[in-house]
Amino acid sequence: MNLDEIIEQHLDSNSASGHLASSNGILTQASQGWEPSNLVLLENGYVNAGLSDDDSRIFTLDKVEYQIPSRLSALAVSNNILFMAMETMHLLRIDLDRSHEVEDIEIPRKMSEGKIYKMFFDPTGRHLIITTETGDNYYLFAKWKKAKLLSKIKGVVIESIAWNRSADRPTESSTKEFLIGTRNGLIFEAELEPTAELFKKEERYFKQVYSIQSNMPIAGLRMEQFPASLRKYVVVAVTPTRIYQFIGTVSPNNSNGIIGGSEDKAMFESLFSKYEVKPGFSELPGDLPYSQLHFFSPFQDLQYQGVAKTFAWLTGPGVYHGNLVFGSQNAGDSVIDTPQLLPYPATRLELDASSAVSEIPIAIALTEFHFILLYKERIRAVNQLNDQIVFDELIPLKAREEVIGMSVDTTKNTFWIYTGWSMFELVITKEDRDVWTLYLEKKQYDLALQYTKNPVQKDRVLTLQANHNFSQGRYMLSAKYFAQSTVAFEEVALKFVERDERDALRSYLLAKVDKLRKGDLAASSAADSDVQNLQAEQTVLEDEFKSFLETNKMYLDHKTTYKLLASHGRTAQLLFYAVLIGDYERVISHWVQEKNYKNALEVLSKQDSLDTYYRFSPVLMENAPYETVSAWMRQPNLNPRNLIPALLKYDHKSLEAGNQNQAIRYLSYVVTQLDNTDPAIHNFLLTLYATQPTRDESALKAFLANEGRAMHYNLDYALRICTQNNRIQSCVHIFSSMGLYGEAVDLALKHNDLGLARINADKPEDDEMLRKTLWLKIARHVVKEKKDIKAAMEFLSNSDLLKIEDILPFFPDFVLIDDFKEEICKALEEYNVHIEELKTEMDEATKSAENIRIDVRELRSRFAIVASTERCTSCDFPLLTRQFYIFPCQHTFHADCLIKKLTPFLSNWQLKRLEELQEQIQNEMQNQQKMMLMNGHHSLQTLTVGNTPATVVNGGDSSAGLGQLPLIGQTGAAVMALGGAIGAGGKMMMNGGVAIATTAAGTAAGVFKDVIFADGPGGGFGLGLGVGGPGSGVGANGIGATGGGGGDDMAVVIPKLELLRDELDDLVASECLLCGELMIKTIDQPFLADDELELELSWGVQ
Repeated sequence: MNLDEIIEQHLDSNSASGHLASSNGILTQASQGWEPSNLVLLENGYVNAGLSDDDSRIFTLDKVEYQIPSRLSALAVSNNILFMAMETMHLLRIDLDRSHEVEDIEIPRKMSEGKIYKMFFDPTGRHLIITTETGDNYYLFAKWKKAKLLSKIKGVVIESIAWNRSADRPTESSTKEFLIGTRNGLIFEAELEPTAELFKKEERYFKQVYSIQSNMPIAGLRMEQFPASLRKYVVVAVTPTRIYQFIGTVSPNNSNGIIGGSEDKAMFESLFSKYEVKPGFSELPGDLPYSQLHFFSPFQDLQYQGVAKTFAWLTGPGVYHGNLVFGSQNAGDSVIDTPQLLPYPATRLELDASSAVSEIPIAIALTEFHFILLYKERIRAVNQLNDQIVFDELIPLKAREEVIGMSVDTTKNTFWIYTGWSMFELVITKEDRDVWTLYLEKKQYDLALQYTKNPVQKDRVLTLQANHNFSQGRYMLSAKYFAQSTVAFEEVALKFVERDERDALRSYLLAKVDKLRKGDLAASSAADSDVQNLQAEQTVLEDEFKSFLETNKMYLDHKTTYKLLASHGRTAQLLFYAVLIGDYERVISHWVQEKNYKNALEVLSKQDSLDTYYRFSPVLMENAPYETVSAWMRQPNLNPRNLIPALLKYDHKSLEAGNQNQAIRYLSYVVTQLDNTDPAIHNFLLTLYATQPTRDESALKAFLANEGRAMHYNLDYALRICTQNNRIQSCVHIFSSMGLYGEAVDLALKHNDLGLARINADKPEDDEMLRKTLWLKIARHVVKEKKDIKAAMEFLSNSDLLKIEDILPFFPDFVLIDDFKEEICKALEEYNVHIEELKTEMDEATKSAENIRIDVRELRSRFAIVASTERCTSCDFPLLTRQFYIFPCQHTFHADCLIKKLTPFLSNWQLKRLEELQEQIQNEMQNQQKMMLMNGHHSLQTLTVGNTPATVVNGGDSSAGLGQLPLIGQTGAAVMALGGAIGAGGKMMMNGGVAIATTAAGTAAGVFKDVIFADGPGGGFGLGLGVGGPGSGVGANGIGATGGGGGDDMAVVIPKLELLRDELDDLVASECLLCGELMIKTIDQPFLADDELELELSWGVQ
């Protein structure tokens, strides 16, 4: 006997015993039993499932017993407040909680100026906007007795308004920002705030934010706030043929960050700016001149309003409806999900009942499960779940009476239909009463269970759900639902035994045993016995199966094995097999799906694949942070950079006070214990320290200090993140690390941290001037900002760089000096001592200068004596035969011999310069010769220095008969040049810059006696000139001669020539060739050169 037969037999037995009775052809439920499978559509407008005792109507149309004083133009209801607009320009306000009280409110307008077109009532029931056919708009606040004209909105015929429901707070008087849709396709943003001031307008601002670029009316307008973002909105606007969606973020207020608009910047202006070019829309063609848009939210309370769940749009082809989903949509996306078009139901003609036509309603409304369609003479309700008409009733109208429209109170969920002279209320009671049966027909069992009202209905759903899963082969699920149902135990057990589903049977038995009452001992005992037998058998089979897997794991195809185990629900065996073959990822994935993160971490720690760590760490860190970090620390080979995504999943805000931040714990371990130097890790750790909710910066400062000079974090980033989080001490430390001590001190002083400022002022130890500047900044702050003279004096005593005179300029012009009189006196005494020291130093300097002048005068009298028999150290020829150099070491060289010896040791640029100097000297002397020929009868003769000729000046009548004169310069050696033979009684010596020659008769031959060398710039003595004849001489600064026969004086050489000769002397005679530094540098060279081989051979012993 199957389940259907059991149910049928049970129904028959109950019917025979009188449990079920029939009334008007409808089955009603008695005490217990089963409902019939068919559903009956009743004429009274609801679906009866046969399992309910409630026969009341869901929809009821009641006429409101109220005598309307004059013809109605419009009606609006919100928050149980009802407004009626009369053609006589009066408003009637009725609080439905106190319906006997009616307020008559005047509209300051004449009937001849145009009729009232529409009224718009906000959800709070406090703000009413009235628009007329001529574009005049009026505003009425809840406490007012008279409506006011909105002058800024004049000339605008309002078709729709989107109220800002996020601002629906009963304690506020302002409307907050709302949107207005006009007849000519424009969208405005406005805000109204009632005021009692005479000259102040209610319109805080009124600004256009968008145009649909079409002369179609904005028939419906609605805004919704995204739940996840307070600044993200969607605005839905409809015309008779198009629906637009605008998604984006709104502008915050500039002053305090609160979302809101202003006269300069409307709140929704930034949202609409993204749709200025080619806005997206959906279009349903038709010629209907009007339209409506309605949203439904299951939570209508003003304090806890939820986002809209569904929408409905009245169009020519039908009702366009669907669900609303608010997620991560951006500009250009859609919040509409699974849209559908419901064609209007056909209406049978009165004259011809066999034919029917589709009639377009004049208004619609939306409930949780139904569409309300209002026609000219009737009202209908269509179920959203099956598109069936569940309510259809004619409106009792008088002759020539027409329906004008319908108003919906979305806060109280009431519906009001009105004509020119009467009102009706559509009362909806227990709308979801029979919804479960509709979901049951669609096999949406979970939703059906959600809307069941009693255990019988619930059992019906569970039974059908269990049978459905059993027929689909989902035996474990079937066992779960059978255990919750009232289906006989034996029948269910037999079902599973016939299919050989022992696991499902065991699951069913366990669930059933838990559910059995304590009084059902026999059934419980039998079930326990069966369970124990099954469990024992199951254990043996599982052990054998595990042994089989261990033995044959190398031969089993992994994919096939997995598929077989999964299809039979063998989860434990599947995990065992996965561990056997090392497929740890599958095992970890299973435990993660089961939210058993402890087992997942145990498996993760047992395997060695780093990629597996990286893959599962985000979800594990999010749900088990401490255990996950501990697992990471046990695996030192992990790359911390790859774990950053997991660390970002860690919820720092949920951390309880006193608990350690696990992300900081791991990164600190990596940085300190593993010596990680990755900048990304250091920057991330710094960010975590800086963004902690505590104001204590000790941990952050310790991190920055431990980094030392080898900083691995980015200084600019660290400064920015610390500044953003107001970590002042850390910012000062970073400035100091960057060498910006001034900025560090400024920041510390800005926050009145003198101790920190002093520490950073002393850090530039090698720059005393900078330190003093920083201390002066601190002193200025102490004196000028704190204006504390005593503190300034204490501060002065702590600094060894500043004195009282340094900080005196910071004091006010008029201040008593009592607090720092002693410091001023002390400073003056120190100045006196310093002045005396300076005087002593000046006296000593004067004495030193006088001694120097005496030494200079004595140097002028120094000279050197050269014997006529003296020979050149290099060529051993007589020295006085041509130009020569004499050094303080008593070595003498002909000029050409010295240059020849020195040339091999000169660098390339020195050789080049030597040639240039010789050429320039030659040219200069030739120029002088020409000038002298032009000015007198002097003659110039050429001397040769090395290979370069030199020119001397000779008086025409010189009695000495000189043929040559010497070159002049100042080097470390004296340069002597003689022409012709020097007489036996002649001599040459240096005296005040004049060289005098003498013969061997006057001195010992070849020996210098009593030689005194004047110190020149090069360390030798000045250059002199020797001439053959008594009384002749050459000065160091010029040339002068006195001829024995009364010849002309010698001309003065041009200074440029002296400079060239000085440079030549510096190049070749700056030091002695045999005694100077050059000799030391060439000590490693052989005595004989390569070209002196013959000389070396001549020394051989025969």
